[in-house]
Amino acid sequence: MSKETKCILFLITCLLPFLWVSNSGFSLLKEKEDPMEKREEKIRHFREKRDHFFKEDPNSPLKEDAKKNFKGLVYYPIDLKYAVIGSIEKYPTEPKPLYINLPTNKEGKKRYIKYGRFKFKLGGIEYFLHIYRPLGGGDLFLPFKDKSAGIETYPKGRYLPIEPMPDGKVLIDFNRAYNPFCEYNEKFICPFAPEENWLDIEIRAGEKRYR
Repeated sequence: MSKETKCILFLITCLLPFLWVSNSGFSLLKEKEDPMEKREEKIRHFREKRDHFFKEDPNSPLKEDAKKNFKGLVYYPIDLKYAVIGSIEKYPTEPKPLYINLPTNKEGKKRYIKYGRFKFKLGGIEYFLHIYRPLGGGDLFLPFKDKSAGIETYPKGRYLPIEPMPDGKVLIDFNRAYNPFCEYNEKFICPFAPEENWLDIEIRAGEKRYR
């Protein structure tokens, strides 16, 4: 086996375990398997890796004293009714893109391009969530806020990964909803969901409040 082949195999071996825990489902590599297959097992694995990251990784948002006492993040029980599949309706980019300024935990706002919207149903009722893209490119960004915010979940809302499906559709699973890093450490700058992404229902899935 050549040196180049060994290098490629090493990189694949190192990267594959982390594709699932990317903040966005739109990684450079598209998923070839149906993400709904063994869904509960994948969600549990995601949570285990996230706990390990918070406890052990040098890039963890936790402060050192919090790391010592960290017992794991708190989640709602897994409920697959919150795993919804649909398509992204892309917004036009000509003659120019649509822009939005998202509020942050600091004084300023952060500007994004409005990429599209995701339509889904829960309890037979149709909802929309808008999806954004950073100005310089990169992973798509989906912040949202629901009626559990400030009670059982982070007051400013949470983030959602976007997972590609084999047929061109996408999966958005609220069981993977997670808190911004500023929930754990005020030094981080976190954009929050604008009012157009506030849902008038409780989403009892995903990560709960840390404190």
